[in-house]
Amino acid sequence: MTEDFDRFLEEARRALDTADRPPDEELPGGEGTAADGRIVARVSPDGLLTSLQADPRVMRLGLRELCDQVVHAVNAALGDLRSNLDARHGAVDVTGLAETLGTVQEESLRKMNDFVREIEELARRIEGRG
Repeated sequence: MTEDFDRFLEEARRALDTADRPPDEELPGGEGTAADGRIVARVSPDGLLTSLQADPRVMRLGLRELCDQVVHAVNAALGDLRSNLDARHGAVDVTGLAETLGTVQEESLRKMNDFVREIEELARRIEGRG
């Protein structure tokens, strides 16, 4: 009896995990550019800078301007990542999840009612012996 209940709870947990965490290969990263596309920054899904590419022409910029443009590209990549993750989070099938959880709830209720009936029957048997 409790094994069935545990199984349904585990199914609910898996459904929530699946909805909340897409497989690694589907996680979006982010990309940002600066200096008219001459600097490109890419970040991983966990927000780490994975690449920074610069057209050699950006070396003509002063050091301060170059640093500002790199910061701009990295921040744009992080903004892109945030947008991608927000869009991904919005793609969760809430209706399907609600249906699954509703089924789990109904089945759990049915199992609990069965359990209560069995306890009541056991109590009647014990009273009958006494």
